[in-house]
Amino acid sequence: MKYIILLWPHANARYRNEAHKLARAELSVILHRVAPGARTGEADLAGMPAIALESDSPLSEDCIAALRGHSLLYGLFAGGEDGALRPLAGRESPYLGEDLPGILKYKGKTNELFTQMLVNIALYSSDFWRPGGEIRLLDPMCGKGTTLFVGANRGWACTGSDVNRAELREAEQFFKRYLEYHRFKHGVVRDALTLPGGRSAPGVRFMFSDAAENFKQGRTASLRLVNLDAADVRSAFGARAFHLIVCDLPYGVQHAARGASIERLMAGALPAWRESLVQGGAVAVSFNAQTLKPGDVRAWMARAGLEPLDDGPYQQFSHWVEQAVTRDIAVARKR
Repeated sequence: MKYIILLWPHANARYRNEAHKLARAELSVILHRVAPGARTGEADLAGMPAIALESDSPLSEDCIAALRGHSLLYGLFAGGEDGALRPLAGRESPYLGEDLPGILKYKGKTNELFTQMLVNIALYSSDFWRPGGEIRLLDPMCGKGTTLFVGANRGWACTGSDVNRAELREAEQFFKRYLEYHRFKHGVVRDALTLPGGRSAPGVRFMFSDAAENFKQGRTASLRLVNLDAADVRSAFGARAFHLIVCDLPYGVQHAARGASIERLMAGALPAWRESLVQGGAVAVSFNAQTLKPGDVRAWMARAGLEPLDDGPYQQFSHWVEQAVTRDIAVARKR
């Protein structure tokens, strides 16, 4: 069977130049889990950005559902022997709203489509990709919450921690306004987690549903924000609390004590992140490869007891962002 994936026409010219390579690498990671025998290739679609996909048998419903969540998919088509294309599926419907991850603008924000790709890389590198399955996602350096908003749009239980209380407050205020403006039924609870040494980590949790009837019946998703150091997630949330950990590493070190290096930050945080993962869970981090060597990041993961994934498509995620930033991704699993 032959298929064509028409790619999303990305508005960011810099990202668009790298989009085809990244989209094909992401697709390969997804297919490895949901359709191991499928193959990707080049597609000539009248100059439109597209990827060819071939499979010995028709794609399953689960596979099509997975492909609908591809970060850059615009449409999935089945190819006929006469060259005609039959539309099969469009983009996955968001749980809340397609605009949710992109509205909040600020300096240094990671592009929301790249963030969706990063989340997908973690999901399909883990054992927990089944459609409709429960997913608990952690971003331990969440900033203003882009990763959490991507997860919320899939109806997951999302938790974000950060040491910057002002950024957490802005994320909270934005999300509250969004739910209210779109009239999504929701509840808000404030709490504080107790940490070793008598410390506390204040936070807020939103429970919400895509429909009023679902909220009434207790079928909810959640988004939680906690003022917490990245190395304290095990103490705060307990062991085996999350299926996925997804994080865009800071280009400066605002998430650790003054004077600490990114190496020291990760040395302290990665063992805690590993303990916070369930067996078969995955960690995916993005970083500036001009200041951090990919081999070093994977070595830190290995020393923390995680299994880095560095073959095939995992070597294809490096891409230029700006003069001082070449972004890359490192992924590891908890065996």
